[in-house]
Amino acid sequence: MPAVVQQVESASSRHESSLRYVVESLTALALAVLLVRTFAVEGYIISTGSMAPFLLGFHKQVVCPKCRLPFSVGVPVDDSQDTSGPVDCPNCGQHQIDLGKVPRNEGDQLLVQKFAYLLRRPKRWEVVVFQNPSQPTQAYVKRVIGLPGEKIQIRDGDVWIDGELSRKNLAEQRSMRLAICSYQHRPAGEVESRWKLSNRWVNRGNILESIIGQASSPTLESDADDSGINWVTYRGEAPKPNDSPSPAGATQLWPTDVYAYNGLTEPTQRHQVRDLMLAMQFELQSGRGELAWSLSDGVQTFEVRLVAGDRELRLVVDGVEESAERVKLSGPLWKRPRLVEMSLFDRQLLFALDGEVIFQRPLEPRTLPVKNRGGSAKDWASSEPAKFGAHSLHVSISDLTLYRDVYYTRGDQRHGITEPYQLGTDEYFFLGDNSPVSLDSRSWVDAVVRDNMLIGKPFLVHLPSRPGRIKIGSAEWHIRVPDWGRIRYIR
Repeated sequence: MPAVVQQVESASSRHESSLRYVVESLTALALAVLLVRTFAVEGYIISTGSMAPFLLGFHKQVVCPKCRLPFSVGVPVDDSQDTSGPVDCPNCGQHQIDLGKVPRNEGDQLLVQKFAYLLRRPKRWEVVVFQNPSQPTQAYVKRVIGLPGEKIQIRDGDVWIDGELSRKNLAEQRSMRLAICSYQHRPAGEVESRWKLSNRWVNRGNILESIIGQASSPTLESDADDSGINWVTYRGEAPKPNDSPSPAGATQLWPTDVYAYNGLTEPTQRHQVRDLMLAMQFELQSGRGELAWSLSDGVQTFEVRLVAGDRELRLVVDGVEESAERVKLSGPLWKRPRLVEMSLFDRQLLFALDGEVIFQRPLEPRTLPVKNRGGSAKDWASSEPAKFGAHSLHVSISDLTLYRDVYYTRGDQRHGITEPYQLGTDEYFFLGDNSPVSLDSRSWVDAVVRDNMLIGKPFLVHLPSRPGRIKIGSAEWHIRVPDWGRIRYIR
């Protein structure tokens, strides 16, 4: 009997020990989570679209029925407004897309590194979470534009700091660019879509290939220009009936600062955006000729040529080659996919190959026509905003995309618009990427965010979800399921 009692007491002791271990572990975990949340990391959910499409508020995820492009359209947090649309596709221009049966998604959820700015100050163009200057209990997320001690002004859509135009580097351009034309999402049945192909280029699905030595049709002669290059040319988009008084049948060459995300809001005054980026993957198959990329703002034209036989990149400005701007390439060149990004953001020429900047040149600021009036006669006659081409070279092109930069509007014109705004030694000027609808330093009663109002730096979009449903017989339950495609790091 004593042995049996001892075994029972031993089992009871082990049970109490295990239970105690579980309780202590859960307590420690709860304390750890509390400490991390209090002193290191905290989660925030975005409700509005002031940073769209970089960060999303409550929205509907739409797929264009014509070109199959997925894009987001912002909706109110509550159900007080009609969110059935219709909206237009930002890629192919498909009109009257009905949103009535598209479910609503919650906004992006951010993990924020608190006290990130105890050891350093925020950098320009960095995304920051901070206290709303008018309501400190409310958190905002926007992009830092002006730093302590600077004079900031928004002019013609660009940011000026201390009287100088502020320019973004490649990483900053990537984080803010907005796609306006995706070749892989051209409408079904349209071979050329918004790109005009010369007869030495052929379409193979989502791949474009140049042809050496013979035209795509044996009855056609090459339609190359004087330099021998056969081009693929961006031909803009047809304006909407109520847009601009363009010549009959003309296209609108440069994009406007329209946001697909704002499809359910009242239209605002739109401006032409001359800050474009041309991006693509290319692979040299054979030949020793040239591959060229060209961008124009309507005033100047910049062209970069890859001379395959010489393994050299050359810069041409307004038709004149700059012999001092020649760069030799090393490493494998043929049968290898390469990424090209060429931009004219912020009055700056930037050309990068596989993420390495080859040419970077600030350009003289110019006052360009920005009002959406359909462009000047010169625009219709001779300007070509973006194109690329080849001569005596077999090359394949994929992932062809044209982007535009953010165009900062005037907002309520309270601060930093009609004249420079002077920041104090602990003050920052913030703007939202979705400038037409963003409430930020341009429009706040108090324009600035101070050091003690900075909460932290968001570094991860986590736990995003999308609507789902479970149906068993006549019973139906609406649930939220993980949306893994929206998880990403914020750099």
